[in-house]
Amino acid sequence: MKRILAIGAHYDDIEMGCGGTLSKHIQKGDEVFFGITSSDEYRTGDKKDRYQEQILSAGIMGLHFENIYTYSYNDEVHDVIGRLDSIKPDIVFTHHELDTHQDHRRASIIGQAVGRKRTTTTLFYDSGTAYDFHANVFSIIHFPLKEKLIRCFKSQLELGAISLDIVEKKNLYWGSLISSAEVEHAEGFVVRKMKWKV
Repeated sequence: MKRILAIGAHYDDIEMGCGGTLSKHIQKGDEVFFGITSSDEYRTGDKKDRYQEQILSAGIMGLHFENIYTYSYNDEVHDVIGRLDSIKPDIVFTHHELDTHQDHRRASIIGQAVGRKRTTTTLFYDSGTAYDFHANVFSIIHFPLKEKLIRCFKSQLELGAISLDIVEKKNLYWGSLISSAEVEHAEGFVVRKMKWKV
């Protein structure tokens, strides 16, 4: 059983970037944790409503709500890193370091620091605002489940902050790079470091 830590700046970032892959980890029996680093962001909706959307999505995924750790964007970066270090993850998923959103960049810094251990695999995902993102690791996913997770975030869909059409097109493109199936969805990641096992 692996310990997986997914770091996102906001509620919905993780589902957008790696929700399908995390669902597979949970189904396999791995223990998954979420670290939301700017959970009190208020410009795109009421934070209590957004937390409830996160709980709903987590329930569908099979993630225990006790495994969701939330932090303020005012928290010191080194304090958040110290708390997430205690999870001792085998794999860290985090925002791509090149991103137009300042909260995403901060989350990426936190994720890279938590993933600094020699035995930890660190993977970057694109939650929609990354640039120069060239995926080199891919995970086949069941897109209807990912769509169900994303649809939990009604406030963001209504605001137009999430485009399911764009998410699906990206996942179809990444699937086409690694599968000969006519229709196959995949999530794409940039690997920072991983241990190759033969």
